[in-house]
Amino acid sequence: MPDRTRPATGHVDAYVDEAYLDACADAWQVTSELAQSILDALDPDAVDPTDDHRRHCVDWLRRAADYRMLPRPAPVAIPSAEAHAPTVELLRHAAGAYPRFLDGTSSGRSILLAGRGMRLWNGYFQSPNLLYRPLNAAAAAAVNHTLRTGGGTRILEVGAGTGGATAHLLAQWPDDLSGDYDYTVTDMSASLLVGARRTHSGRTPSHLRLEFRRFDFDLADGQGLAPGSYDVVLAVNALHIATDISSTLRNLRSLLRPGGALVLSESLCAAGDLVHQEFIFNLLPLRADAFRRGSRFSAAADWQDHFDAAGIDAEIQVNTSGPELVMVAVAAAEAAP
Repeated sequence: MPDRTRPATGHVDAYVDEAYLDACADAWQVTSELAQSILDALDPDAVDPTDDHRRHCVDWLRRAADYRMLPRPAPVAIPSAEAHAPTVELLRHAAGAYPRFLDGTSSGRSILLAGRGMRLWNGYFQSPNLLYRPLNAAAAAAVNHTLRTGGGTRILEVGAGTGGATAHLLAQWPDDLSGDYDYTVTDMSASLLVGARRTHSGRTPSHLRLEFRRFDFDLADGQGLAPGSYDVVLAVNALHIATDISSTLRNLRSLLRPGGALVLSESLCAAGDLVHQEFIFNLLPLRADAFRRGSRFSAAADWQDHFDAAGIDAEIQVNTSGPELVMVAVAAAEAAP
């Protein structure tokens, strides 16, 4: 199958710049040091040898302690440490939780999605966090381009989580788009939707109607969403956790009207690489194939395979500077019969 991935200077490279790559290098240095400190204090007998998830985490920590990113062309020079502080704070919070997670006394979800962890989690996914901004910004740029060129007024976001991508899209809503728009924000977690609703309700332009509802993209049926009823279906850093990614892609595309587009952005991790995000997200459940490839994040070529298996022709756009880290994919709706 030919490689149809290609860079998109407007949608990805505009945000994966030198400042971002320097911040990635800084975050990885923090990650590697934290991984080593956890291993130094770890009692190997405390980890259940039959627990695939926790064994994977220990293996990953060992790799992370020894892994070195490709050197940057100049010494790391972060414009402002505050720009990626939400990432570093969450990394350190996760590090403090690893001993309880590895010995089985706490679940990763209870550590990350409660109390201080939840506050840090919310901050991590917002665009002021330099190391998450490209995922939100590149997706918003692709959505805005789709609305301008293809028209349409109905948007569905799936896997919205705490609403970081929602906030960015609303903040960057084009002034030249006239008419009334419907924006449906969904997630499989009712509790996360409560926070997103609280954040965004009453803060949108009068011509934009915002609706929040529960939707599990792992389920085959539309769960009350009619096929062919949306002009844009958006997923930001969400579909990598789908049980069957190709099936989910097909199901989401079925919700599009003719002329609509499926837009998704994702963190990438090429085979053999490590990324700092895994240190955080390894505390959460993993798909079975993540154990095989050693990462919950896929390479761009893997995403091409998912689209091919779904029978969907997508334009996959990847950053051209540094290792592949961020992807935006745009797939047109199925042609009308």
